[in-house]
Amino acid sequence: MKPALSLAASLLLFCGHAIADCLTRGTGDLGIVIERAAGSLQIVDTTAHQSLFRVEGLGDLSHASAVYSRDERYAFIFGRDGGLTKVDILCGKIVNRVIQGGNSIGGAISQNGSLIAVSNYEPGGVKIFSTQDLSLVADIPATEVTDREGKRKGSKTVGLVDAPGQRFAVTLYDSSEAWIIDMKNPAEPKIQRHTKIGALPYDALVTPDGRYYISGLFGQDGLSLLDLWHPEKPPRLILEGYGRGKQKLPVYKMPHLEGWAVAGNSAFLPAVGHHEVLVVRQGDWVETDRIKVHGQP
Repeated sequence: MKPALSLAASLLLFCGHAIADCLTRGTGDLGIVIERAAGSLQIVDTTAHQSLFRVEGLGDLSHASAVYSRDERYAFIFGRDGGLTKVDILCGKIVNRVIQGGNSIGGAISQNGSLIAVSNYEPGGVKIFSTQDLSLVADIPATEVTDREGKRKGSKTVGLVDAPGQRFAVTLYDSSEAWIIDMKNPAEPKIQRHTKIGALPYDALVTPDGRYYISGLFGQDGLSLLDLWHPEKPPRLILEGYGRGKQKLPVYKMPHLEGWAVAGNSAFLPAVGHHEVLVVRQGDWVETDRIKVHGQP
């Protein structure tokens, strides 16, 4: 009996240490800081202003982004190398990691928190995973286009956001499309495709009320506006020709759109190729002001 008791005591001691390594606290004031060059992140306490954990082995984080689980315990990290990593921020460790593509730039978590979607530059398309174990739920290929070398490839997907009703919205850069992906039945995704939304849509955002999905256009002055409450209606062009009469400057790096602000009844949007921020009134989507800035937004 003594060896058995000794083994049981050792196991209890080991489990006690394992549990002690994880924090037992709320996560509302915790955050993550991406360490791009190192391929790691730090979990920080924003109240105490201190680092709690460093998590390594996250791959290429040169264009990293993250979303959180509904219970705020897990962070899902999207890496440029196609890596999708689930991190436990209370234990400071990787729970699961998959390489799901060759070049990805972001993703979103579904309204009920059960699905995580990733948009890909290579091979294009959208992949959707279970948040529980990162098992693949749906692989949605993008529209094929012909590249400069005459090869067929899937369009880059950008501006992936979650939308009300277990849906995702995504923009296709090369094929000038906006899709609404309905995942109410994960076994049978329903896709509503809108084509010819404008030249080279580079990124997108959804308004805080979940109604409007706006895609920025790199190939022309204007933005594409899709009403998610009436998805049967085609997107319409807003702010058409906002750079008319002005010399467009060379753009060395496309701006982001998803991180831009909607405050009160106004949206603040970047003027591509100009040193200006456009102020737009929601509802009729008419420009009301411009804010001059020192560089391209």
